[in-house]
Order: sequence, then structure tokens, then C-alpha cells
Amino acid sequence: MKKSGIRMMAGLCVIALAVLAYGCPKPTAEMQRAEGAIRDAKAAGAAQHAPSELSSAENSLSEGRDMMDKWRYKNARAKFEESYRQALNAKQKALAAQQETPGEPPPTVVVVRPPSDVTTHTVVKGECLWWIAEYGHIYNDPFQWPLIYWENKEQIDREARRHGNTTNLEDWIYPGQKFAVPQDKSLDEVKKARKRAGAPAPYTPPGY
Repeated sequence: MKKSGIRMMAGLCVIALAVLAYGCPKPTAEMQRAEGAIRDAKAAGAAQHAPSELSSAENSLSEGRDMMDKWRYKNARAKFEESYRQALNAKQKALAAQQETPGEPPPTVVVVRPPSDVTTHTVVKGECLWWIAEYGHIYNDPFQWPLIYWENKEQIDREARRHGNTTNLEDWIYPGQKFAVPQDKSLDEVKKARKRAGAPAPYTPPGY
């Protein structure tokens, strides 16, 4: 009876974990994305020029892996996205530091600005504002995501609260939402958005 009871409890635990994970797919792509960003940051010299940012990215990645192993997929996804942002920040800081180093030529950054007729985007499953802003046909720069949030703030906040969220409302977007993508913002407005998103100073986007 005791062994049977133990087996039954183990089965119930497995079912409970499956219920918790249901509807939240394993964030393998997000993990690989963060790993790639960390590799890029290291290649750009982040270990020398942005060690604290690189360390934060690696720690977030490690925490995300631990959460994924425990089937806490939603929390793991958030950690992987945080790791990706930190790695990208580390890379940009490293490149900026090398630009300021006497005798070293600045790295060449080529960015294609989005076409002026890209004015809307419909959210698909798994996207966040950071990813949307990073698309080449949107801004090709994830740090400009606040421009989309500010333009669609009323809709985003309302839908987030409808789903029971009360903090960090910009993090909660849902498939099927259609956002306006502003293309007429001044350089000062773009710099303001990049500062809000945590980009390194002086907040001037690549390509300007």
C-alpha cells in the first residue's frame, strides 16, 4: 500500500507540473537567442569593455535554464529575454568603448532604415515589443520599442489590465493586437525612447 501510495503521489505531481506548464511552450528559441547574443557580445569585446553587463547577461541565462528545467517556462522566457537585452547592451557598450579608444578605427555599423509605408504590425504568439522593434522592416533596433508602446499605450494598458496584470504593462501584449508603428519621430524622440529602453549613452541609434 505504501509503495502504491508513493507511486500515486508521484503521478499526481507529474500531472500538476504538466498543468502548470500547459499553454506555455518551452522557450528553447528564446534561450538560443540569448546564447547567441552573449556570443556576439563577447566577440565585440564585452569581457574587457562591459564585464558587468556581460556577467548580468550570463547570470540571467543561467537562471532561465534553471527555471526551464523546473518547467517554469513563463519565468524562464522572461529571464532569457532579460539576458538577451543585457547581452545586447553589453555589445553596444563594448563597441562604444572601442570607438573612444585612440588609435583604433570605429566599427562599421550599417543599418537599413525601415520603409516609410510600414505603419502597422499585428502581434503573433511569442512576440514582445523588443522583438517587434528589432525587426528589419520595423526599426532594426530593439531599443526603440518605447516608440511603439507610447503610440499604442491606451490599447496595451487596457488589454494588460483585462488579463489581470497591473505592473510593467508594456510587457504584456497578446496575439491579434494591431499596433501603429510611428515612422515620423524626430531624432530627439528616438533618443528619448532608447534612453527609456536602457540603451547606452548618448542614445543615438545606429545609422544616424
